[in-house]
Amino acid sequence: MRLPVIPLRHHRTVRTAAALGTGALALVRRRDVSAERQTGLRAGTALANAGLTWLTGSRAFLGKVGGSSGIDEFLGAFSTRGSGPVRYASSPAHISDVGVLDGDAAADTWWDEQASVTSPAFLNAVTAAAAGAASWALWPLTERLAEAIDAKLPTGVGRGLNAVVNGGLVAVTAVLIDKVEKWTDDVEDFDYAPVEIELPTRIRESVNLLLSQPHPVAQATAEAVSEQLDTARFFVWVTYPRAEYPGNEPIILDPDRLAEIIRNEDIESIHVYPAASSPRVVPATQTYPVVGIRHSADQDGGETAERELSLSIVNGYLDAISFSSPDSDFRVSEDLPEDSVPGTLHPEGLEQESDYAGYSNSFEILDEDEHVTVLATWPAPDQLTFRADGS
Repeated sequence: MRLPVIPLRHHRTVRTAAALGTGALALVRRRDVSAERQTGLRAGTALANAGLTWLTGSRAFLGKVGGSSGIDEFLGAFSTRGSGPVRYASSPAHISDVGVLDGDAAADTWWDEQASVTSPAFLNAVTAAAAGAASWALWPLTERLAEAIDAKLPTGVGRGLNAVVNGGLVAVTAVLIDKVEKWTDDVEDFDYAPVEIELPTRIRESVNLLLSQPHPVAQATAEAVSEQLDTARFFVWVTYPRAEYPGNEPIILDPDRLAEIIRNEDIESIHVYPAASSPRVVPATQTYPVVGIRHSADQDGGETAERELSLSIVNGYLDAISFSSPDSDFRVSEDLPEDSVPGTLHPEGLEQESDYAGYSNSFEILDEDEHVTVLATWPAPDQLTFRADGS
């Protein structure tokens, strides 16, 4: 659950109040009141300790390190409203056709988030109550210890020293929390998860143009895939900060935040989920036999690089739309060692010696900058030529 951002000045106010309150409470002695009023002082001290414990356990004091946001979150934790799944979404105005915010889901988002995570406010309230109860139970003992220390020091020094130490500990804790927050900001933990998007218009038009090309076997296959595309939902995988979006329940993202997360993400495949009622494709598992080709010049303006827009079909349904370099690996008998016969063991494998000795054959050595594929770089229809199997 993502709590509201608390302004820095609010943190300072709460932390200052906690430090001063703790220091002021340390100045109080039971001898300051008459015997018949000491029970009231004891109760007041217990309540003050409970309140200060709650305050220092709130997010207004702890910041991003932890804690609750306050009484509103505490009440929200007891809500009985159900929590349904919430999908990632956004507004078309922000990501060129990427994402649509479901209105009903948006209305329920706050409640869904409250119910999806165990509230730290409840734990904070329980801890505060326990601190108050302990203060009440230990009050006679702590007062005797304070009076014994006061008796060994000049008048007022014991109280002042106690106030400075207690209040100073709270202030030092706040400083340490700020340092921990800075460290966690520098070492941010990221995770990888799918996010639902609207298929950008440019990509949809490119795929539709691909499907309009003559099918080398059966045009009915193209028609079936086209119908599946019309009913499908689309997902891409993205990295996101776990500290900002903790928990394992689905999270609905702010449109601007989704745009920011997707903008620089390396995306070579868009996962497709057609409706089950869509007509199925035969054969059930295949790479669609027409691909879109986009040629682009390399950084030096010389030899062109080729990338393919292709469709994968699994179990009769469109499974993924991909835009990547073509797979140039194919195996024919002429590539095998000439002296190999049945029964020949090849400890070094069958691949030809790599130009990059010492690197595993299972990894390619790539220029990272040249191979980042963001959605904005996927091809428009006028950038493609088409090739069918065997052509």
